[in-house]
Order: sequence, then C-alpha cells, then structure tokens
Amino acid sequence: MENEEKQKMYRHSMSHILAKAIKALYPNVKLAIGPAIDNGFYYDFDNLNINQDDFAKIEDKMREIINKNEDFVRKEVSKKEALKLFASEPYKTELICDLPADEKITVYYTGDDFYDLCRGPHVENTKFLRGFSFKINRVSGAYWRGSEKK
Repeated sequence: MENEEKQKMYRHSMSHILAKAIKALYPNVKLAIGPAIDNGFYYDFDNLNINQDDFAKIEDKMREIINKNEDFVRKEVSKKEALKLFASEPYKTELICDLPADEKITVYYTGDDFYDLCRGPHVENTKFLRGFSFKINRVSGAYWRGSEKK
C-alpha cells in the first residue's frame, strides 16, 4: 500500500474514532459523514453544541477508545438491513436511500458498541492508531449536501 493511501486509511479510521467518542459523550447527536482530508479528518454531526472547552474531554475519550484494542469489522448488509440499523440516523438513512439498487452497502463495527455506514478501508484494530498524533482544533458549521436549508 502506498504511503498516501495508508495515511488516508489512518485518518479515516480516526474519523470513526471521533464519531464513536462523540456518540458516547453526547448520545443524542446525529451522525452525518466523516472523511479523511489532506491535512487530517473531520466528522459532521447534528444536534451537537460544543466549544473549545470540550476538546480535551473528546480527545481523552478518543484515546480511551484507541487503547481498547478494538477491531474494525466490515459487514455487508442489504439496503433493508441498513435502513433498520440506521433508523434513528436521518443523514445515514438519506444516504442509504440514495444508493443505487445494486450498490454494496457496508457497515464497519468498532467494538461492540459502535457501527457506521462506510466503504472503508480502515486499520484492522484501534491499537494501530496509538502512534497517530491528533488534536481537535476547531468546530465549524456545515450545510448538509451544500444546502443552506439543511
């Protein structure tokens, strides 16, 4: 695997760790998407009101998750199964409904208590993220799918 692809995989895995941490700390949050980007990663959330004072708590939770040595487990599911899994996640449901009928739908599990709609790939286990340096440095607003009404 090329270094750039590996870095993207690590960053994307970290976006799942961020989502798992946020969901654990703020259970009513709604998940959107979490891609790797050129200089790191992010995850879009709805129903989340945090500021810089919360960053250390979130980072600590992320480190706690990483230190659990949890596997990233890929599972293919039908559209019906995916809609059932993500029934309480409106952004995920919208993404699933927009998929072509023949699209393979995959869900990645991180431990026994978190799963996310995702194509992957990810590191095999959170232990591989231990040396990965990260810092939450900002919160920003976003429009869902570029619409200021969403």
